[in-house]
Amino acid sequence: MISKWGLYSIIMLIIILAGGLLIAKGTDAVSQAENNKQGILNTSQDTAAFYVDLYIPESQIEQFHADQKINVHFPYLQQPLIKEGVVTSVAPSPQFANLRMTRERGQADLSMYLIRISVPTSKELLPGMTAEVQLDQITD
Repeated sequence: MISKWGLYSIIMLIIILAGGLLIAKGTDAVSQAENNKQGILNTSQDTAAFYVDLYIPESQIEQFHADQKINVHFPYLQQPLIKEGVVTSVAPSPQFANLRMTRERGQADLSMYLIRISVPTSKELLPGMTAEVQLDQITD
């Protein structure tokens, strides 16, 4: 049986992986959410460096490669911050598949790939902060 905190943890993980829905004036909220991927800022105990793990759908994974520079947004600070991160790894195979909502193509499993982005340390950043990558801003 799952404890109350275990259930809360699972719900939070689902919310984080889903990326949340952002409602912006003049845009479709679902399309906007698909272009933003959220992760949690973590730190490595060995080096005290920061990194963000993100799950990317297979339809967008070809945009990422090792050593690629990418902007990581920290939107919930009093002064929103953008740091230039570096993709350190891209998973060679999907980490999991989740069931998409019914849309124009019907229901389908969506394979998700894990990417890790290293982020330079900063006095403003703390482990556990929300980090975002806007997929529509990524160029090769």
